[in-house]
Amino acid sequence: MKYLFFILIALLLFSSACQPDTVGEGAHHLQLLDSVIRKVEADLLPLEADISALARYSSTLFQQSDSLISLVQENKYFTDENGFFYNPNESGEESTVFVSLSSSNKALAKREVFTTEPMDAAFRKIVEQRQMVCQVYFNAASNFSRLYPPYDLLNSIDPALDVTAFNFYYLADPDKNPSKKAVWVEEVYIDPVGRGWILSLIHPVYSGGALKGVLGFDITLSDLMNAFLESSDKKLMLVDSQGTIVAGKAEAIEALSMPPLKNHAYLQTIHSDNFRKEDFNLFKSKSKEVRRMGSKFLLEKENYHSFELGGRLFEAYCKRMNIMGWYLLDIHD
Repeated sequence: MKYLFFILIALLLFSSACQPDTVGEGAHHLQLLDSVIRKVEADLLPLEADISALARYSSTLFQQSDSLISLVQENKYFTDENGFFYNPNESGEESTVFVSLSSSNKALAKREVFTTEPMDAAFRKIVEQRQMVCQVYFNAASNFSRLYPPYDLLNSIDPALDVTAFNFYYLADPDKNPSKKAVWVEEVYIDPVGRGWILSLIHPVYSGGALKGVLGFDITLSDLMNAFLESSDKKLMLVDSQGTIVAGKAEAIEALSMPPLKNHAYLQTIHSDNFRKEDFNLFKSKSKEVRRMGSKFLLEKENYHSFELGGRLFEAYCKRMNIMGWYLLDIHD
């Protein structure tokens, strides 16, 4: 009987040794996700300090308005027959600027355009030093826009565009941002001047207690992809807080039976104006398993989920990013 007991113990030990270390494997996958997140946040976090410093500098400009206006060369600005005031900046050294026809106080807007001219040098420095930032801008409460690098204004913008109507403005206003600090615009959007799908970091600018406008740093999703998703051999994807896939490798997207991707390149799809975000939302998937995975990760805050889809068995791991309400997923057979 004693020998039988030892035999059973030996069999149990042998059996456990032959089983895969699923706990250890899961921890390994989560550590890999953490390492990717640390990499991208190492690039993104310094931008918060940059935009905060730029906001402080911009605030001082409004306090020096009278002296700054006297230095402006007004002949580089144009006014068309409809009263549209702008500077296309064809030299490329300064921002493209325009006062919207929807501005309720065009005289004030023009004055503030002149006041904020020194922003251009700071904008140019940010774009040169921070490779992730594709453009820097200031949208004013008086309804003018200053954006660097310059763009084809007259063929890109509706002259009556209300720059305060976009989420990259109102998410920084006193109601949405009482702390007056930097804010990541978690919901990606199509850039009005044609740079595709954009992620923005914004910061309000106050002077004398009044909101003068909102600064913004823009990052294209294609740059974000190239920065860290494409550097990994994993099937990674980024999902926003609403469950929409905002960036990801084609293999990962296709594994979830999402719509066919143009030329199998998600980057080309997200640059298309006919891209529908709902088509890439986990909660709106035709697959019950994909919807369940979205609930497990985003609602129940779990890190692991296995499921079967199209006759294939998948494992998925998930980690939440620290600076945005986004999630990084690793999906594999």
